Amino acid sequence: MSDGVYSSLTTGLAPATTPPMSEKTGAAIGTQTNRGALEDHQHPRLTSTTVQSVTSGNTADILFTRAFANEPGIDYQELPPTATTTTPDPADTAGTAQPTQCKVISWTRGPTATLPTAAATDYTGCKVRVWRGQVIPQNLATLLLGAVYNVFGASVTGTRFSLIAVARSDV
Repeated sequence: MSDGVYSSLTTGLAPATTPPMSEKTGAAIGTQTNRGALEDHQHPRLTSTTVQSVTSGNTADILFTRAFANEPGIDYQELPPTATTTTPDPADTAGTAQPTQCKVISWTRGPTATLPTAAATDYTGCKVRVWRGQVIPQNLATLLLGAVYNVFGASVTGTRFSLIAVARSDV
């Protein structure tokens, strides 16, 4: 771009006086003229990411780092243990070889300690149940069928995971 074009784009721009708009599926060009973003402007966060460990009962309570007006999309990923975390029984090699699975069993709505200004209808957290498959001991049936897994068998207490909540783009 030549200096003349650049200077004509930047000369006479007034700073924007409203927060930047959030992302949009099928982005739009915009209609405002003579406005420029300030250097320290911020776009809204669309996600909440937390790292936790599964508690007794194979569940975990998650508090999001932002509120969601609509039910968010959830992505779960098991993480490796650290030196300070408890892991499932190391002798349970068949169970620990299987990946964990996660399911949201309830939502937290409204203000929380971390989101005190959330609206009463906002999604501000969730409770998840986590489980891991476990090989069923060998017997005649498993000898004929091959390895059979009890999908709810192995304890996952202490398993570390990351949970990402994402604002929906269909609403």
